[in-house]
Amino acid sequence: MIQRGDRTFYKNPHSRKVRGFHLIMVSCGYCKTDFALYQKVGKGVLLRMYADRIIKSAVDLSSKPGALFCPICNKQLATRVTLKRKNKEAYIMIRGAFNYRTP
Repeated sequence: MIQRGDRTFYKNPHSRKVRGFHLIMVSCGYCKTDFALYQKVGKGVLLRMYADRIIKSAVDLSSKPGALFCPICNKQLATRVTLKRKNKEAYIMIRGAFNYRTP
């Protein structure tokens, strides 16, 4: 658990390093609070967040929640799925419910 100002961030116990990534900070699209630090690979928009690429989050990911909600305004930002072809856990992001930027 990491405290940053008045917010608490949890380290993801499932995270691992990926080659050729850049860091992005994902925030809520409604209340603009920072939500997660993510390792993005490649160009393009953020469609899904793989669970093992999330470095730290405002939600405790050790219990593998079924959906990601903003801790401040409780709006849903993503839904957890298991991808068949890669057999990986991922969160499908809801368009317009989040923003992202470089930290």
